[in-house]
Amino acid sequence: MTDNIKMMDLYQKAEHITRKWWFYLLVFLVPAALPPFASTGLGYWRELKSFIWYVSDEVYNKKLTYQSSMPIMHLFVLVLVVALLVLGKRFGRAFSLLVALNFAYIAFIQTSVVTEKYGLVVISELFAWYLIVFLLWLWEALTPKNDFTWYKSQGKPYWAIPLALLAFWDPDQTWQLHLRYFIVSYSPTAFCMMIPIYLTVLLFIYPKVNLLLLRVQGFVGIVIGVITLVIAFMKELSSGIYWTLLHAPLIAISLYSFILGIRAKIATQNP
Repeated sequence: MTDNIKMMDLYQKAEHITRKWWFYLLVFLVPAALPPFASTGLGYWRELKSFIWYVSDEVYNKKLTYQSSMPIMHLFVLVLVVALLVLGKRFGRAFSLLVALNFAYIAFIQTSVVTEKYGLVVISELFAWYLIVFLLWLWEALTPKNDFTWYKSQGKPYWAIPLALLAFWDPDQTWQLHLRYFIVSYSPTAFCMMIPIYLTVLLFIYPKVNLLLLRVQGFVGIVIGVITLVIAFMKELSSGIYWTLLHAPLIAISLYSFILGIRAKIATQNP
């Protein structure tokens, strides 16, 4: 009982901090200021541009090695959501733990790579943002705040469902809209795609939701979405437009979730 009281007190303090503007400034600035880690040292700063493109290519090539497991990972995500819909709060703790493990898997694939030229490279800023989301889901699994009790309401964000399906589909080859990507795309390994899917789940249990998780995950999604838009504008026009459309679920659902979470603060303070 004492431990539960302590954890509740800790959650309330953390939830209060996430009402502050400076908290989000820190969540953005601290990871963004972290330089990439390379086991060969910081010599890459002398050739930073080539280092960035080299590591990006290596991370992409690493992702390709997981192609054969994508049907299994798609099935994993689908079963995860369906089990939650069927079992509700009885599956809540397991759902949160498995989501946390999914984000750990994503962080391993997207933020680190062993290269011939620079040894082990960790993209520190991405790792930090992914770690924040992972830890929040792990905390939710240990001390649940979400109430996965489904009930019908006209206020539910049904508009988010097609966007979540687009994220799950993730036809990441420019203008190649094959349905087979529902099975073989890399969405289960992509932070950009899984964030809107799991946020959509949280939106459907609002207001009985972990506000800390909703707000911070939404904000991190916005940060990654902005970075994605910057990358899109660096591409050829057609590819840039397609890249932007492909990440529309991340941008729209993250922004909506963050605003909804912040408005919940106003409702709490001024009932």
